[in-house]
Amino acid sequence: APRGEVTGELLRGLRLFDLYRGSSIPAGTKSLAYALTYQADDRTLADKEIDKAHLKIEGRLKHVLKAQIRGK
Repeated sequence: APRGEVTGELLRGLRLFDLYRGSSIPAGTKSLAYALTYQADDRTLADKEIDKAHLKIEGRLKHVLKAQIRGK
């Protein structure tokens, strides 16, 4: 899906800051940690808007990549 379909154009930055493979996670898997930046050109975002965009991203990761979201 194009980025806008998933985030509503609020996602402005995405940076991988950690990749882990090791004994504390299942063999053949890896743990990826990303920093996401949300921003709108015309307003300060409300927490609800950010939460909604973030949940959409999580949903796509689970559905398309079968990812497990840490802490959920």
